[in-house]
Amino acid sequence: MKNVYAMDTFFYNSLGNYPFAVRCEMLSELGYDAAYLTLWDEQAWKDLALIPGVKDTYGLEVAAVYAVLDVTLPKEHPDAVRIVAMLEQLEGCSRVELALTMGDNLYAPSDPAGDALALEWLSYLLPIAEQRNIKISLYHHVFFWLERWEDAHRLINQLRHPLLGITFSSFHWYGIDGTRLNEALSACVPYLHAVNVCGSRKLPPGGLPASIESIDQGELDVFSFIAALKKHGYIGSIGFQGYGMGGDPFHHLEKNIQVLSKIEKRLLKHPSWSLL
Repeated sequence: MKNVYAMDTFFYNSLGNYPFAVRCEMLSELGYDAAYLTLWDEQAWKDLALIPGVKDTYGLEVAAVYAVLDVTLPKEHPDAVRIVAMLEQLEGCSRVELALTMGDNLYAPSDPAGDALALEWLSYLLPIAEQRNIKISLYHHVFFWLERWEDAHRLINQLRHPLLGITFSSFHWYGIDGTRLNEALSACVPYLHAVNVCGSRKLPPGGLPASIESIDQGELDVFSFIAALKKHGYIGSIGFQGYGMGGDPFHHLEKNIQVLSKIEKRLLKHPSWSLL
């Protein structure tokens, strides 16, 4: 695969988190193509200012900036203003991933009754994205209103905008459903901006629905997942999800990129081995 990146979720653990510069140094040393920034704390918002220098300093692209947008917020709300300003001013990155929530659960996850609010916000953001030539990738996320890939697909088909697409996450698909992968990829590939993967196994009720592990661990057959992407013609970016893994990020990231390389070589030699 081209454009292999790591989500910055790998770099947070019980002892703290690695500075943005150190993350980029690790990724560059390991042979990754791109870094990633999640806007989930004040330091991350400050790190936005570092993105324009990533290419020259570390030889990396920035795959995406990730933000969570509550579509029940009015445009003048400070959290909403911040996201709009980010889109208006973003440099050194041409893609924003948006996970969509509905305030205090105004609508249940995947309830189409929330579409109008989501479409209103996206219709407001897309002209800004046009001016900046920035793609907006809808990010389906467990427990959020936009929880399933079908929700992103439904919104995209109502707006039909060339800059609006999907980030498909193996974890969020597997945790919520984990079935009909061929159907999902067939529907999403025309709109796919990126895919992120991890090893996963189903967990008991009460917390996350599945685990996040290295791609050679868990119940999910990542080999067949990657093979299915190729079968459906996907040749875009592949990212690794590392939320909650903790431990040594360099070790996890080294392992994942090595395993992905082995998977690709095996697929090239034995394309018929996939289950899907």
